[in-house]
Amino acid sequence: MKKIVLLTIPALTAMIIVSCACCTSKETNNPMKDKNETYKILHYASLAGSSHNSQPWKAEVYPNDSILVYSDTSSLLDVVDPKGIELYISMGAFIENLDIAAKAFGYSTKIKLFETGINLSLPVASIKLTKTGLPQNLEYLKELELRTTLRIPFDTMAIKKIDREILVSVAPGNLVFVPSNSPNGRFIAKKELEGYTIQAYQKDAQDELALWMRFSTKDVNSKRDGLTPAGMGIKGIGGFVVLNFMKPEDSKKESFVKSGVEKTQKQVENCGGWIIISTDREVASEWINTGRIYERMNIQCLSLNLGFHPMNQIIEVPPVYQEVNDKVVPGRKIRFVARIGYVNEYPAPVSKRRPVENFTIFK
Repeated sequence: MKKIVLLTIPALTAMIIVSCACCTSKETNNPMKDKNETYKILHYASLAGSSHNSQPWKAEVYPNDSILVYSDTSSLLDVVDPKGIELYISMGAFIENLDIAAKAFGYSTKIKLFETGINLSLPVASIKLTKTGLPQNLEYLKELELRTTLRIPFDTMAIKKIDREILVSVAPGNLVFVPSNSPNGRFIAKKELEGYTIQAYQKDAQDELALWMRFSTKDVNSKRDGLTPAGMGIKGIGGFVVLNFMKPEDSKKESFVKSGVEKTQKQVENCGGWIIISTDREVASEWINTGRIYERMNIQCLSLNLGFHPMNQIIEVPPVYQEVNDKVVPGRKIRFVARIGYVNEYPAPVSKRRPVENFTIFK
């Protein structure tokens, strides 16, 4: 049990400054300096988004620049994602980043997806890298570095027509944009809050979420995954208190849960619209494709100065999901929901990532 120490405001402020300075100095090291291109490509792939920042991917790299990608079923969210659909979406985001990074380093990619189901012993994809001889476009890597999830309230102004068209053009057969001030937009906001609230008070979902909470600096830096205070938008003195005086189990307390519901209400009421990604088939390749679309959308939003925030509680609570699905995209299956809206600035990403050695075997 953590010992609680009462601090004066000046002492607390000084500790926060020192803590931030230490983190900054560590993060300025360049672990990529002496790595080969395949290693670097996998590093950029790992910057992809994933449910609970679970990073559910593994890779095997062979001497001929062939990569087998596997799902890490130990990262499966059994309660909120029992079928592994969100796991596959996360895998798709990883594959999309890998594809972008490979091309930035001057490689072409040949990607083959396998309909294997969730099976730890079988790969979900094979990727063949071939050097093209074309100039490298390393500036594209900056987009992967800056891609992030923003959990702050967004501007409520309408999304410009040209920006809507750019977003939907990413995958017109799978994407629907719903303005926040439309009847469907208000309906989605209401149901998102309802879904979040139901899940927030669900005991088994609370227990699962607590497993991914990183409520100490030691856990943040050693595990390099999961949900950190900074990643959840808990910053400043609040973030310091969580890191130093709270345990993951505290996330199940009424005060923490209630605070999350109140924050979610502000989020759904403050955005410019909703992005819905749907599929027409229930197969792994479609879920992976959903993840690739989601990752491209997030990167595209960055270029348009649009905040991007996945909010899949609608999908994870069956009664809410069925109601929203039937109303918004009848005849298809919603697989991803995100709120978007203009922001004044795009802060740098704060979520940690595991090193490549942690999820890759080099044959």
